[in-house]
Amino acid sequence: MKNRNKTLKQIQELQRNAKRFCFLIENIHEFGARDWLLDISLILPRIHAVMGLIDQQNNRTECFVALSDIDERFDLFCHLKKVLGAKDGYEIGEELVGNELYGSLSGDLADLYFEIKRGLDLIQSGEENLPFALSLWRDGFFLHWGKHLIDAEQHLYDLRVHHQI
Repeated sequence: MKNRNKTLKQIQELQRNAKRFCFLIENIHEFGARDWLLDISLILPRIHAVMGLIDQQNNRTECFVALSDIDERFDLFCHLKKVLGAKDGYEIGEELVGNELYGSLSGDLADLYFEIKRGLDLIQSGEENLPFALSLWRDGFFLHWGKHLIDAEQHLYDLRVHHQI
């Protein structure tokens, strides 16, 4: 019973952090760039921390995902890229992906936003959809957006270390 309560509390915290992340993305112009980046840098590790917990749950529900929002993702990417300016790009280092030398915080955050928002929308349409949302987040995390989360966390860490946020 104690573990179940702890798990429920962490899932509720994940939902709060997911809502906060989406709020920050949707309302980027309401904040100064430095404060916004700092808030994003603090919320992403909280989301990341709970993903391992979701993976350990035994109540797996099949979840099929199709990316039908490519245009919206690109629009958000362009918007974030314009706002972030010089703080957007980062070196990938030795992990050359498709011969690219640079990553984009805007690209990472846009993908994170749409994946996290999809789960929130499921929950909002009915609390009975929580297991589906958790499955969507878990599967998406390990198949796609987990790498974006880690890359964004790394870049935000580097910005903080170099006193850019």
